[in-house]
Amino acid sequence: MSDVHMLTGAYALDALQERERTAVEAHCAGCPPCLRECEEFRATAARLGMASTTIPPAALKGRVLDIVRATPRQPPWRLRMSDMGRRAAVRLRRRTLR
Repeated sequence: MSDVHMLTGAYALDALQERERTAVEAHCAGCPPCLRECEEFRATAARLGMASTTIPPAALKGRVLDIVRATPRQPPWRLRMSDMGRRAAVRLRRRTLR
């Protein structure tokens, strides 16, 4: 069986087999930090579930497509840039998206 501490996220999502679930529950009964972690994972999963129902503004698709159209396309050989070049490209795109 895996380390119980590594199973708290899967436990919160009800993604464990019976034996692992029982082990996590037994551990959390005597470990307040792990119990709190399980509760936080459940709360986060619930918030993420609600976020997926949010409808983005209608103008967002147009803005994203405008940015894509305005972004110069690089030939495939240019896509293999150095690590420093990759970081610079990420910073430039972040500024463009604002």
